[in-house]
This record gives sequence, C-alpha cells and structure tokens, in this order.
Amino acid sequence: MRFSHDWLRDYVDLPDDPDGIGRRLTSVGLPLEAIEGAPGTPGGVVYDLDVFSNRPDCMNHLGVARELAAIHGVPLRRPAPGLKAAGPKTADHLAIEIAAPELCRRYAARCVLGVKVGPSPAWLRERLERLGHRSINNVVDATNFVLWEQGQPLHPFDLDRVAEHRIIVRPARQGEALVTLDGVVRRLSPEVLVIADPRSALALAGIMGGQSSEIREGTTNVLLESAWFDPVTVRRGAKGLGMHTDASHRFERGADPEAILPALDRAAALIAELAGGKVTDPPLDVRSGSEAARRVSLRPARAAALLGHDPGRARMREILERLEFRVEADTSESLVAVVPSFRRDIEREVDLIEEVARHAGYDAIPSRLPAVENAEGGRPRRLQRLDAARRALLQDGFTEAVNFDLAEAEESRLFEPEVRPLAIENPLQSQAASLRTTLLPGLLRNVAHNLNRGLQAVRLFEVGSVFHPGPKGPVELSRAAAVVAGLSPASHWSTGRHEADLFDARGAAEALLSAMEGSRARLASDRIAPGAALAGPAIEADGRAGGRVGEVDPAILRRFEIDRPVFAFEMDLQAWLDAPTASRTFRPLPRVPSVRRDLALVVPDRMTIDQLEAAMRRASPLPVAAIEVFDRYRGKGVPPGHASVALQLVFQAERTLEAEAVQKAIDAIMAEAERQGARLRGTAQE
Repeated sequence: MRFSHDWLRDYVDLPDDPDGIGRRLTSVGLPLEAIEGAPGTPGGVVYDLDVFSNRPDCMNHLGVARELAAIHGVPLRRPAPGLKAAGPKTADHLAIEIAAPELCRRYAARCVLGVKVGPSPAWLRERLERLGHRSINNVVDATNFVLWEQGQPLHPFDLDRVAEHRIIVRPARQGEALVTLDGVVRRLSPEVLVIADPRSALALAGIMGGQSSEIREGTTNVLLESAWFDPVTVRRGAKGLGMHTDASHRFERGADPEAILPALDRAAALIAELAGGKVTDPPLDVRSGSEAARRVSLRPARAAALLGHDPGRARMREILERLEFRVEADTSESLVAVVPSFRRDIEREVDLIEEVARHAGYDAIPSRLPAVENAEGGRPRRLQRLDAARRALLQDGFTEAVNFDLAEAEESRLFEPEVRPLAIENPLQSQAASLRTTLLPGLLRNVAHNLNRGLQAVRLFEVGSVFHPGPKGPVELSRAAAVVAGLSPASHWSTGRHEADLFDARGAAEALLSAMEGSRARLASDRIAPGAALAGPAIEADGRAGGRVGEVDPAILRRFEIDRPVFAFEMDLQAWLDAPTASRTFRPLPRVPSVRRDLALVVPDRMTIDQLEAAMRRASPLPVAAIEVFDRYRGKGVPPGHASVALQLVFQAERTLEAEAVQKAIDAIMAEAERQGARLRGTAQE
C-alpha cells in the first residue's frame, strides 16, 4: 500500500530521512516493502508499506501519520473540515431508509447543490496519480482524496438520477441486475447489500457504485454518502461477485463508525471548493445501532513480565496516549484505557501490551534465555518412548512422513470400518472434513506421490495421533505405521534388490516391537485375517488386538492410483506410552560359547513359525537363546500341503554345553515337533 512522504507531512512533522522513517515504521509493525523517488524530486518520496489486515486504521495517510507522531513524540495535525456557513437543509432534498439495520449500522449523507463537474487541479491529480490512481473528475477525486487521507470510503451519486431523492439500504433481490462503474452487468442475490432508490439498485454497498447514478460532466447536484457496512456482508458480496476495490478492502476489515461524519464534512467541503455549489446542512445521520466504547485494563506488572523488561508505568501511559487511547483510570494495579473507535483490533490486555512493545521497541527486549528448572528425569517418559519408536524405524531404513490430522472420512473407513470418523463443522475442503482414525490413508498418498515421480523404492513411516469418538468427545490415540513399496534395499552386497514383500513390513514391525521396551505387544502369526484391508499377521498385547501387518488390498490401492503392491503395518502405541517404566535387568556378556544346530523340518501349512518356535522352546531342557528361519522351500521332495523350513537353534547356558546335552535337547525338541505334525527332513551340525 503506497503512501506519499509529502502528504504525510501535512499531518506530522517529519525529518528528511526516508530510510530512517521506513526503518521506524517497520519496527512498529508497518513493514516497508520499498521506497520510490527521492526528496526534492517531482512527486517526492513514496513508501510502499505492508499494512496487515488487522490494521485498517493505517490504510490511510492520517493513520500512518498517527504512528509517526507517536514514534517521534510530536503532535498530530488533523485536517479541518473547512465547511462554510450552513446551507440549505439536507432533509429538504433527501430521505434515507435503512431496511437492513443489522447490515448497515450507520448511513450519513449531505448534498452539494449546483456543482460544475470538471478536471481536478494539478495538486490533487498529482497526489492520486503518485499512489497509482487515475484522476476522474473533481467530485470523484475529492472522495478518493478523503479515502486516502482518512480511510473512510465515500461515494458520490448524481442526486437528480436518484428516484424521489430517496435512498434505501436493502439486500438485493434474487436475480436483480446492476451495471457497475466498470461497465459489467452484475447479477445479484440477497447476500449482497445494495444502495437503492424506490425503483432499482444504484450501487453495491461498500464495493462499487453503478453507472445509472454516476457523476458525469452534466451533473449539477451531488448526493454524498458516508456509511458503515457489516464487514462480513461486504466480504461475502465482493467475493461472490469476484470483485475487490479500495472501498471493499477497508470495509471488509472494519471501518471506523465514528469517522463517518468527519470524512463526510471533509469531502463535502472539498467538492464545494473544487466544483463550487452549496453544501446542505445538517447532514442526515441515520443510525440503526451503536457500539459502546471498549475499555481494556493494562497491568504494568503483567506487561513487564510478558515483555521480559519493564518500560515503566509512565512510559506505558505515554505510548497509549500518543496512540490516542484515553487513560480513564490510573490505579496502583492497572491502567484502564478507552479504546479509540478506529482500533478494531484491540480487545484484550495483551493487545495493549503489544502496543507498548511496538513503540517501546522490540530491540529493548533483552536477549537472554529464560530460566528453566530441570525436570525430574529429563524429558517426559512419553516423549522419550515416541523418540525411541522413531529411531527404531529410521535405523531400519525408513523415512519419516508427517501428514495432517484431517482426512476424508470414506478413506478412514477403508481401514477402520467399525469406527465412525468425527466430522469437522467448518472444513476447508471436502477431502479433509473429518479427524483421521488411521495413519494409513495419508501414507498411501505419500506412496502415490513418490512413485508417480519416478522413485523406485518407497519406505515411509509416521508416528502420530488418530482420533476416535468417545463418551465425552474425541479420544486421541498415538499410533505408528509404515509402508513399503517398490524395490527393497539389498540385505548384502552379494545379493540384488528385490520387490518389496510382506517380510519387509514385518521386519519393520519387529524392529519397532524390539524398541518398545516393557511392551507386551507381539506379532501373532496364528492370527491372520485374509481378505481384510491389511491382510496379514495381527499385532496383539495381552490377547487384545493392537494392530496388523500385511499387504494392502489392491482395490484400495486403485483408489489411491497405486499400480504396484504395497505392504504396511499399523500399530497402537497408546498402551505402551501409558505403561509405567519397566525395570531393567543387567545381563552380562556370555563367558562361554553358544552352540548352534540347524534343523530342516517338513511342516504342514496349518502350522505357523510362531507355533513351531513356541513348541521348541517349551520342549527344550536347555535355554534357547534364538531360533532363526533361514530357508523355506516348496517343490520336489516335499509333500503337497507342506513346506520345508530350515531353522538354526542357538543354545546358550552359563556353563559349557556338552554334545550329549545338546543332543538330548534336540531329541526333546524333535519329539514335540512331531507331536505338532512336523517331521525331520535332515540334520546338520557345525
């Protein structure tokens, strides 16, 4: 937003240092984007400031001058209206009706009779053109001048083109048409507020005027409008019509209802000065409601605590008064400030503290770290465990993904059909209209994104929250999930890469389970759900389901536009995170060597490796340190419905194991395996 240095000097004394002024404005929250021109050159200096949407009071020269006056500690010079003695009565020439009082709180108007429309003087054209606005004529330019001077949008009508000289502020009728000043025919709806006469709409309230009542070369009588319109209504109307104007930009952000008459008087005086004519008096000022002055308390002690330094009570009061807050009460506890009507952004104590911080200087806040007492045990146990889960998956070659907590309900039901996703009342998009109940849809979108961009291998995980409905509202649960697709990394330099399979996902789940110290969760290969969204072994703890590992249903993959197999797991971490810290037992390194034996068994398909391993551990009279499967074979020599499985058993005791004791253990293991339906195919010793 552009502001003229010379124009600002009409209201406040400024040093001839544009760079310094730009730095000071930036320091109080009006960032300088650029400076054009130089002092003494035609047009002078123009500042391009980034005025934030919560500061409509600074979208004009008087508002920026107010900030500069507070910065430099100099008086602010307000422009005088300059109206001459009372003229004809406004009520004899105009009537106003507000038919939508909730949308138009105040509407004021004057008439200027007997004007001569023509070009504007050079000084006015130059000021508007320097800001990037073309000059139209002396009447319209006067209203634009006041807009950029005081921030109040105004609109002039050709009074003789207003039927019955009567203004009605009302919602538009469905399908009503209006040709706006830009020559476009606008089809309106009741969501749009219009300024109308008894016959038809004349202007879009707070947005743009209409051609039927515009100021033309032959206009002799002017109706000058100054009003307050509901910001939401103006925003909705402008957005629906695809319009954005200087007026709507300010009304959408909240105009000052107390600036209506000063701006009206100022514009009427300028029109009379530039175009001649008589100004009617007094103005018609129709109100449909009013707003009580806001009072906000500021506790100096609280301000000092929040800022990290104490500017002092006197300095705080001085800053507020320079910014035109009226300090109504000054007690030992607090300052009570009456908020000026143009500061729509000041509602709470912290807002006043921000005003103090802006003008006391953010650079005055000391650069020191706050004192933090050491928490017992360091980081909370929950965070430590979440870090451990992430480390386990990172060390297994996965990359962490972070997705939004909002998802499409239908996608969540693909994996959690029994859980009803909680809907969001005001979603920003239909694809994210509910809280997610599972992490997998977001990870599948990540998989599709990566595969579609040429990646040959995708290994992603996420540790995050899901939300299930509870008796008192949403219940937040922590979960971990991972997906594998494409090529898997080679396990050894001598082997090549292979297509990802179930064992990649299972290995990731086992790595995570190993890192979950104290957790009772385990992979239950005897609990497989074929045909499910995630078909594979279950993850359970104390007999309760806690997740699943498996291949994602191809029908689901097609929904996400994935054309190759994806394997995944999802695991509930909540029980582990809430569990007390498990005691740790120190186990020294073995002082004697272990003994390894390989067995090749023919196993029926109904038996899982978990069942076989459990049976071996139960039967062995010696401690079994590990059982590892290193080969699985189907084919010639193996009966149908069976598989040949090669396992390595590792025996470890506190004494040196003799061959006879190991053989007795093997015999006991084989006897139990045969009772379970397995039989020995061959035996090899190291």
